[in-house]
Amino acid sequence: MPKLAVLLAGAGAVIVVGGAVLIVTKKDDKLTSDTANSSSQEQPAPITVDDPDGDYAFFSDTSVTKHPENDVKFGNGQTLTFEYDGSKTANDNYATLSYQLYYIQNDGKVQPMGGGNLEGRGIGSFSTSDKVFDSAAEGRKGFLELQGTYTVGTAGTNVKLGMYPIQFDISK
Repeated sequence: MPKLAVLLAGAGAVIVVGGAVLIVTKKDDKLTSDTANSSSQEQPAPITVDDPDGDYAFFSDTSVTKHPENDVKFGNGQTLTFEYDGSKTANDNYATLSYQLYYIQNDGKVQPMGGGNLEGRGIGSFSTSDKVFDSAAEGRKGFLELQGTYTVGTAGTNVKLGMYPIQFDISK
């Protein structure tokens, strides 16, 4: 066991102990235990989302055949693309996809933000390159809720297609 500690100290290691991070790095080129330098740095605790009903849990309907990866950056003009097969909007050629944004505050509460429509209609590829301005969401994690809207008779109908985890990269 002591050899393992010396090798880890010589190579450098990060050890998590009770929420604190202990960073062990080598002080010089010698691989001896007395040359290891350690320091403790507190890392911010992960924020627990206040979501008793599971409204913000990740999901993607099978009709969304392609979606951005988890925690993709959004808000500074990056393009997000979705592929949609049209089955949840009655294959309506004029169906639209829209999104609603939410970000997570320091206390774990989820703050609704604005939203918008994705470019595209009916079936196929939908995308957005929207920007978000002057928001407290900068650098925070959040969610993008994807909805489809289509017409049945004379009424519009909305259907929830997914909830995707994102991270905000806000224009300044």
